[in-house]
Amino acid sequence: MAAPINRAGMSVMDRSRRNVLIGASIFGALSLAGLLPTMCAMRQIRTKSPMAEASRPKRPPGQAKPLLEEDIAPVLARLDAWYAAHLPPDKYVFNPPATDALLDAFERLIGLKMPRAYRDLYRWHDGENDDRWGHIYGLPLLPLHQAGAQWKVWVDVIADFGGNRYEIRGGAWPEHAVDPAYINPRWIPLTHDGSGNHIGLDFDPWPSGRVGQVILFGRDEDVKAVLAESLGKFLEWIAGLLESGNFRLEAAEEPVLRRFRLKAPPSNDFHEGARSLLGAPGPFL
Repeated sequence: MAAPINRAGMSVMDRSRRNVLIGASIFGALSLAGLLPTMCAMRQIRTKSPMAEASRPKRPPGQAKPLLEEDIAPVLARLDAWYAAHLPPDKYVFNPPATDALLDAFERLIGLKMPRAYRDLYRWHDGENDDRWGHIYGLPLLPLHQAGAQWKVWVDVIADFGGNRYEIRGGAWPEHAVDPAYINPRWIPLTHDGSGNHIGLDFDPWPSGRVGQVILFGRDEDVKAVLAESLGKFLEWIAGLLESGNFRLEAAEEPVLRRFRLKAPPSNDFHEGARSLLGAPGPFL
C-alpha cells in the first residue's frame, strides 16, 4: 500500500532529510495542554534535519521596521457585513468579546504588550470554538485561552530542545524578514489548522521585516512566510479576497470541519493557497 501523503505532497514515510525526533515532545506537551485531539489526525512522530550549534544562522545587521499603530474598526465592520451576508450563522459562530482582564492575563502569560489592533480584535470577538467551520477560510480564530495554550506548547518544545530554537533547520520568505528558526517564543498564534500550524503575529522579526507582521509558522512550516506587515493589513487582505468573490462554500464534508475555502487558486488548505497568492515558496526546505 502506498504511503500516505501530507498536504505538501510529501510521503509520510519519506524521512530521509528529517532525523531529529520531535513528535514525542510535541505530543506530550499537547497532552498536558489539553490539545491532544488536534494532533491525533496527524502523525505523532515527525523527523527533521538537525542544525548544529556551529551552523546557526547569523542575524543580519540592522533593525526591523517598527510596529504599525492601526485602527482596525473599519475592516472589522467590513468583515461583519460580509460574514452576515454569506456564512450560515448556525455554522460560523464567534465567541463574545474578550474582557480587558482576559487580555491583560494573556499579556502577562506571554510576556508581551500587545498592540492596539490585537486588543481591538479580541474586544470584537474572543475567537471561536474549534468545532466550528472557521472564519479565516475555514481556520478558526483562536480564543485567548487557546492561543495561550498553543503558545505554551511551543515554549515547552523549545525547552525540550535545550533552548535552541534552531535545533531544526528552517527558512524564511522574504529573505531576512523572519527568523529562520523552527519556533520563536515571540510568535503569537492567531489561528490553528488542527495539525500544529498557525497564522500568527511576529514580534521578533529580522531586519527586512516589521514588528507585528503576520506570518505562517508551525509543525509543517519549515519556511516561515510573511503574509502581511501588520494585523490590520492582514485583515484588509482577507476582507478584499472575500469581497472579490474568491471563496468556496460548497466543498465536500470532511472530518475536519473546514468547508470555507479559496476559489483561486483552488486550495483546500489556506496556508498553501496564501503562499501561492503571494508568490511564496512551499513550506518544506
